[in-house]
Amino acid sequence: MSRVAFLLGNLTDSDLRLLRVFRAVVTCGGFSAAELELNINRSTISRHIKDLETRLGVTLCRRGRGGFALTGEGEQ
Repeated sequence: MSRVAFLLGNLTDSDLRLLRVFRAVVTCGGFSAAELELNINRSTISRHIKDLETRLGVTLCRRGRGGFALTGEGEQ
């Protein structure tokens, strides 16, 4: 069982909120589009994704000038 799968078995309400933000970013294809979908600014979205990555202990996506891309863990 992967670390991500193990941790997803122990979710809090806060974790669910972070996962919803992550799902929106993935579905929208990046932070800018998710900003409109979620009605929160990119810096808040970025902080939520970083908090989720810290909670899970993995990097879920690459973001920056080169665009948005999921890591292997993010795809799981």
